[in-house]
Amino acid sequence: MTSRRSDPDDWYEYDHDEAPVLPSDEVVDADIRIVDGVAAALACNVRVRGRRLEVLVQNQVVILLGEVDSEEARLAAGIVAWAVPEVYDVCNGLNVAPES
Repeated sequence: MTSRRSDPDDWYEYDHDEAPVLPSDEVVDADIRIVDGVAAALACNVRVRGRRLEVLVQNQVVILLGEVDSEEARLAAGIVAWAVPEVYDVCNGLNVAPES
């Protein structure tokens, strides 16, 4: 019998004897469609176009990383990501560049 930790936030601890649960092919295909759609939509958006942003998608959740010029551009990028079909959630991790 394996002892389990009582901390529900401790995602690192798991039973090594159990097989990992892998996402279904449908979820993986959706993630690929979403990352392509978000990247294309961001490239077409005037407020964020030309910025080097990273778009990650896992289980239909979009994670935006990188740096933009303004809070307006950061919010615009999040709105653009939400507008892509099949997106379940958006984590906007974009930072606003400090003014020089």
